[in-house]
Amino acid sequence: MADAEAHFLGYESADLAEAYFSLIPAPHEATASYSTGQARAPRKIMDASSLIQDYDEETGLSLVDMVGIHTIAPESAPQEPFQLEPWVKEQVTAALDATAVPIILGGDGTVSLWGIETLLARSPELSILHIDANADLDDADDDEETHHTVMRRVLELKSAPPICQVGVRSLSRDGFERIMDSTIPIETFFMADIDHASDEGWQDSVIDELRSPVYLSIDLTGLDPSIVPCVGAAQPGGLGWWQLLRLLKKVASRRRITAIDVTELCPAHHSIPSEFAAARLIYKVMNYIQASGKMLAKP
Repeated sequence: MADAEAHFLGYESADLAEAYFSLIPAPHEATASYSTGQARAPRKIMDASSLIQDYDEETGLSLVDMVGIHTIAPESAPQEPFQLEPWVKEQVTAALDATAVPIILGGDGTVSLWGIETLLARSPELSILHIDANADLDDADDDEETHHTVMRRVLELKSAPPICQVGVRSLSRDGFERIMDSTIPIETFFMADIDHASDEGWQDSVIDELRSPVYLSIDLTGLDPSIVPCVGAAQPGGLGWWQLLRLLKKVASRRRITAIDVTELCPAHHSIPSEFAAARLIYKVMNYIQASGKMLAKP
């Protein structure tokens, strides 16, 4: 077990004013509908990251030697949900003010709404790349929030941003009808269609649906459960590891990714491979963003 003060990759946190990335814990678990434990995910991801070698063989980069990575200890986050939301939004705002890319470590999928709302207030031209097994387009009952409603809530925001979903293989009929409604700004790439594609041209189609800046929302159920089995509600037949990375590498090279969230990891006694995969995925995306040359210059 890593020390409670350990930071991402096991290195000391950089000052936010000098950092290019800011990792923000969001241990929210109120909307879990099956497996639980999402509140422990930020700490587990941080601990697992200490096992990652910092050199990236694809990009030839070692971010530790190049850019600052600011991390906030998961124990610093408020424990009460009503306090956590404004606190996360404050940290995201602070990162943006410092020209750093905020990376929210969920927590359940509710935290995606917090990040998107914060980014949208600053960047009305925002678009969303949503990696998920679930379309998350169901209506909520009264004020109840569940992980099946997050993107529906996003669509209800004033000047709702366009959403591009990838990997979807679980949804309601109402959700499907919303996807088919041409007046609603959402495009969905179903996993069945991706799997049957003869080549990876679908990735170019995904990018065509996006405009800069991009908010990247990764629900880990979007990956095949052979890669990340310990998630809120694992669905068979998801994206492969390299398949997802090739997509994200292309997105980072052609659009500016301005914020990220990673959600739905459910740590358990057998979840170390899932925790490591989540940490590794985050670091790969960080390398892709840095290699793209599209990061904003520090003040």
